[in-house]
Amino acid sequence: MQQAIDYWLFEYNRQGFVRWTIISKETHEAIGTIELFHRDAADYFTDCGLLRLDIRSDYEMSDKIIKILSLIIAPAYRLFHCSKIATKAIPAAMERIQALKNLGFELSAEKLVGHDGTKYDSYFVLNP
Repeated sequence: MQQAIDYWLFEYNRQGFVRWTIISKETHEAIGTIELFHRDAADYFTDCGLLRLDIRSDYEMSDKIIKILSLIIAPAYRLFHCSKIATKAIPAAMERIQALKNLGFELSAEKLVGHDGTKYDSYFVLNP
């Protein structure tokens, strides 16, 4: 675990990515994390703030996801110097997809191409 924390601090200090812990205001306990980084690549997802949201299953509800993401979306463009924000939501994640659509995200037909050439789908994109 210490190696993971050291790596997160390394990435934060070099402005690679930032990972925040999400704390419930009601219970004062950790319920998940949000990770964000600026991605430059040779695909559609360049100049993109790539967002990863990991939350406990009991918070995987549209209204709670909207509440969480609403806090970071507007400042993310400025903080991560990006022209769009993208996040993954698999087809089975209906609550997450509904939340993303309510926030203005649209499912992209484009594939995100990993550094090894692997193509990933199911990304939702928000353009300002």
